[in-house]
Amino acid sequence: MRSREQLNRRELFKSVGVVLGSTVFSRPTTADEAARSLRSKPTVCLFSKPLQNRPLTSLAALLPELSCNAVDLTCRPGGHVLPERVEGDLPRAYELLEHAGITIPMITTAITDADKGNAEAIIKTASGLGVRYVKLGYYRYGDMHKLHDTLADVKSRLGDVAAMCRQYGVRAGFHNHAGATVGAAMWDVWHIIRDLPAEAIGSYFDLRHATAEGGDEGWRIGMNLLAPRIIMVAVKDFIWGKDPKRGWQTKNVPLGEGMVRGEEAFRQLKELQFAGPVSLHMEYGQHVPPVGSDADKVNLLSIRRDLAFLRSLLKSVRWL
Repeated sequence: MRSREQLNRRELFKSVGVVLGSTVFSRPTTADEAARSLRSKPTVCLFSKPLQNRPLTSLAALLPELSCNAVDLTCRPGGHVLPERVEGDLPRAYELLEHAGITIPMITTAITDADKGNAEAIIKTASGLGVRYVKLGYYRYGDMHKLHDTLADVKSRLGDVAAMCRQYGVRAGFHNHAGATVGAAMWDVWHIIRDLPAEAIGSYFDLRHATAEGGDEGWRIGMNLLAPRIIMVAVKDFIWGKDPKRGWQTKNVPLGEGMVRGEEAFRQLKELQFAGPVSLHMEYGQHVPPVGSDADKVNLLSIRRDLAFLRSLLKSVRWL
């Protein structure tokens, strides 16, 4: 049963009405706005998960060495900031990183409901620090015979989350994760978010997962479908490989070595005037090796290499 507070948010949201026109891709109406849109550039940040083996103090010292000045900070169970400690730890993390010249354009959370997992504390604290982008958690399709029921349930739950984000001036990103995760089918993302307020919730578009599920041109179709609502972008790469026991499987690889057509994607995003966070993910190798180990050294080299490659992609389309 929904709490009275949730119902009040939902009614407030309904009374104001759905605003679909105020999207990140709305066309400029004046010459000055047109000039500003041409100068729009994405913010490249590093997803902090592969550096989960380091406390925040070490993270603040390491990121400048990696030529990284922005981080997508994990704020979820097992993350750099734990949800139950967000009101004290996220401001401390923000101050520590800011002192090192590192910004936090977005955080990654496990939020799926407005009344669970310290969701309001996370969103309120992020808003107070000026962090305007929040990645949400995941929903599962479950019983494939009840897809319509699942989508209706997710849309209802997201309605409460969107109302709360709107209240605090934060934008939540719905991630299209491959597999049996709601949103793997990109048209389901559109179905779920299209009637929710654009200033509160949008698509966190993942090029790797879109390609895994979308094949040759499906990723591009999905990107065009979601274009008016894409507010964040995740970047990583993969290939298909055949395992002797499990059959065909996806295998994550360094940027540029897989199937993701990064240059095409960024050229299209530039044309769409996207200007949100671009989060680099490192999903290959050992995610969190012991600090100082050979695997850790390889991990750091991989981060440097992929950051450089990502920036080269953006430069190739004259976006940096």
